[in-house]
Amino acid sequence: MSVDNTEIETSQKVAQFSQQNDWINVDSYIDYVGVTELKYETEEKELTESFFDVFDYIPNTEINLIATDSLKDLINIKSENPVKIKAKYQDKYGNEISSSYPKIYYRQQDSSQDWNQAGLSSAGNNNFEKELSLDYGIYEYYIVADNANYPNEYQSSKKTIIVTERPHSFVNLNPNLQDGKGNSNTNLNFSWTASKGVETDILKYTLFLGTSENSMQEYDLATENFYTAKDLSPRTRYYWKVEVENQYGAKLLNPEIYNFITLGEIKKVYNAPNPFNPQKGQNTRIFFEMAQDGNVELDIYSEYGDKIYHGFADGLSKGNNEIVYNGKDDYGNVLYNGTYLCVIKKKYSNGGSKTERCRLLIIK
Repeated sequence: MSVDNTEIETSQKVAQFSQQNDWINVDSYIDYVGVTELKYETEEKELTESFFDVFDYIPNTEINLIATDSLKDLINIKSENPVKIKAKYQDKYGNEISSSYPKIYYRQQDSSQDWNQAGLSSAGNNNFEKELSLDYGIYEYYIVADNANYPNEYQSSKKTIIVTERPHSFVNLNPNLQDGKGNSNTNLNFSWTASKGVETDILKYTLFLGTSENSMQEYDLATENFYTAKDLSPRTRYYWKVEVENQYGAKLLNPEIYNFITLGEIKKVYNAPNPFNPQKGQNTRIFFEMAQDGNVELDIYSEYGDKIYHGFADGLSKGNNEIVYNGKDDYGNVLYNGTYLCVIKKKYSNGGSKTERCRLLIIK
């Protein structure tokens, strides 16, 4: 505020008056220059003086353009929803956005290609949106806005949008025991293969395993699609599931929870099912107990004493274990009907050993 004190002499008397210029912080668009007229009455004449208040008005240069993914990058599942960018225009001075704005500029990340440009359509209440047709990959984009009262565009910060697919259902799941149908040993190998949503995806796995469906221990396996559980409790029901996500964080939806029951303590080696029919693709599982960690050799003999198959299993853990046998000889031929001798030779890491036997019955 400025105050200009002026003394005016008239024929009747001397009077004092003040001329006041108020500089106002304008929060709206000024489309004219104000003229203020000051008047002072004397006994003989009216004194009039005018002045101009000129404002160098600059509208808000921090137009707030808020994208819906302003807090984090957006993962877009192409098969579930269209790729849609949404934005809200805000201006605390109440200025309207210019026509043809806002605009989006986008291109694939780390690309030397020119930026693609498109306008966003109004969705009411200063909300705008644009549906884009994008192939799989990572894209970077930014949005620009403008209002008629300021000559420069406002540009938002660059953001990214990921266009991907979720991993699909499992195949080759092991052990594939559901609803307690079948028993398993206390040292169990889990393995699986999940179908990729996009061929170039890198899948990461997390195994959940425990005795309660609602309280399972978590094992982060990175890109490994197998896990060996050791020293499970005998004659106990376990629950397990595998969560899968790709390198962008798109996850397989609602992975199924499987369950199985571990065997009781094994007193001697045996196989199940027995008999079995390898001609129809059936296998038999040979169960045995390891007193210590170690290795096992498996030999199958005919009823005439001929060794027709030799196999082995390394890195076995203490407790119940199993070997799956397909009913074929060393040359891949399916064995004939009959009774065969199975010999298990256990070699422990502490130097001890033990040999056990059971009989296999094959029926075609």
